[in-house]
Amino acid sequence: MTITRMLPGVVLAAAATAAPAAGQYGFPTYTPPTRMSTPAKLPAPPPSGGSPVLPTGGQETAPAPRPVDPGPAASLGAMTSTPAAGALPPGAYGSPWYTDGPGCCGPLGRNGQVAYELHAETGPNLLFGSGEFTDRLHTGWIVGGGGRTLFFNPEGDAAWTLDLGLSYTYNRGSSANFSDVFIRQPPGTNQLTGQIIPRADILTTSRIRALHRTAFNFAVGRDCFVWGPGNPGEEAGWNVRTGLEVGGRWGTSHVDLVPNNAAESYSRRQAVFHGFYLSGHVNYEVPVGGWVWFGGLTGQYGYDWTNVIPPLKGDVQNVNILLSSGIRF
Repeated sequence: MTITRMLPGVVLAAAATAAPAAGQYGFPTYTPPTRMSTPAKLPAPPPSGGSPVLPTGGQETAPAPRPVDPGPAASLGAMTSTPAAGALPPGAYGSPWYTDGPGCCGPLGRNGQVAYELHAETGPNLLFGSGEFTDRLHTGWIVGGGGRTLFFNPEGDAAWTLDLGLSYTYNRGSSANFSDVFIRQPPGTNQLTGQIIPRADILTTSRIRALHRTAFNFAVGRDCFVWGPGNPGEEAGWNVRTGLEVGGRWGTSHVDLVPNNAAESYSRRQAVFHGFYLSGHVNYEVPVGGWVWFGGLTGQYGYDWTNVIPPLKGDVQNVNILLSSGIRF
């Protein structure tokens, strides 16, 4: 058998297997052009020596390419890719956190931002009043601190405040003046039964060594910001804040006494006291990134009711001149 007799069979076998193999890999099956039903016509000569006009009938056109499905990988890439400026990836939406401005808890009831402060203050405490007790005390010193919550208006230039804190006040007594006060006596013991017997206080001429007061403070107030918004993240530069507060105090007080007949001895009387105060402050503020530092001057007037040293009237009026500092966030 010669090669010329085998060649037609090989060509027919290759043509029969080519279509299934191409279909497995997604390639379109090639279809050979069909024989034209009419014989091809030669182009007619141009009317004035131009290019010949090609015939239009019977022309073969290549099949249009089939669209390729990008699959889930393309959608995932679109969501994880970096969006263009001012655009959001598919499936994302703007967060109210960024459109309303930074803050711990965000807007409250469609109003302004809620901010928080930590503050400390210290300064002289001036006592006055009509009574022998205040006449025996000198100007003292007060230290305090606490936390404040600010409820800003939508513009950020004013806020209602809620303040909670602690304070300690010390006033030295006069060593040259004496008063008749009740001094507690230690209990006695019955020699026969061993029973402890309480003893009554004795009115004794004594010197007041010092007065100590430790108090829990609470107040509400109103702050105004002079040079624009004062909420963190929106305060553009240096600012000035003014504000007023009204509040109360509740705590413990005690006096140190030195009896005149026993100069080396020591006696102490203690009692609960309560009071109220009015406060005004002026602060200078500097924004530092996401928080604000402030410092300024605070003036307070207060009235304390106490019965710490009977029979003397223990009520005390105070004027505090305080240097304050803190941070807001």
